[in-house]
Amino acid sequence: MGTLAVIIMIILFILLMAFVFSTALLTPLIGKKNLLFVVALGFVVGIIGGAFFISPVFNDIPGMVRGFHQSTSDSPEIIEANISTDVDVNKVIADIKSLEGVEDVKTVGITLKTSPIPSNWVRDLESRASTSNPNITALKVESDDTIQVSTTPGADPPSTIQSLKDWIMLVSGIDVTYSIVKVQVTVDPSQVDVVAAKMPQLQAVVIDINGPLEEDVSWIQAVLPDQSNVILFCGFLGVIVGLAGVFIDSILQGWQGFRDKVKKE
Repeated sequence: MGTLAVIIMIILFILLMAFVFSTALLTPLIGKKNLLFVVALGFVVGIIGGAFFISPVFNDIPGMVRGFHQSTSDSPEIIEANISTDVDVNKVIADIKSLEGVEDVKTVGITLKTSPIPSNWVRDLESRASTSNPNITALKVESDDTIQVSTTPGADPPSTIQSLKDWIMLVSGIDVTYSIVKVQVTVDPSQVDVVAAKMPQLQAVVIDINGPLEEDVSWIQAVLPDQSNVILFCGFLGVIVGLAGVFIDSILQGWQGFRDKVKKE
């Protein structure tokens, strides 16, 4: 929803409230006994206006925040993705780097799926893994068939994985069935949505997106009220507007009296 559409929605809601107010001004003609009618009218019109005009605006606020942030911020976003080693990992990384808005792509870890790992081998694998390849900084056996490996930034994934697979097989006889390379893609905020949409076409699975943009959008989504609460609030606002129209003379007289009292003091 564009800015013009938002303005039109708000204006239409204000016109509905103006209708409620003007109807309530007729109470001297229709009688105070019809106060219940004015209250009901204000609530129903407020509910309708909230559902059709205000609620869509609230739903679009995260998108507006995203668009504003993307056009004004220069703080990069980080896309986390997995690449299966069944494909040419280096080619996938090169293809991602070639996308407009991508500032950097680096390998941050590897996930290995293995044949069952005997418990007596866990400590040896975790403590000695770095000897298999200098790019391996840490190894953690997460379960009896899953290993998480941390690597130095910029490490060549295929050679690192191959040397690790050979080493694990040599020292323990455990077979690595398949592996996944975890990468972090640094992206200009104005292009993060486009890059994230194109990455699956390059055989990279997007896992998460982090950065100031996503934090702002998540915060907005957390603090915004539920759609039903917005609609209900608009209904009560219609009631208040209707009552204001009914008692406008009393309100103005009270305000004038307050001002006169303040002036005298």
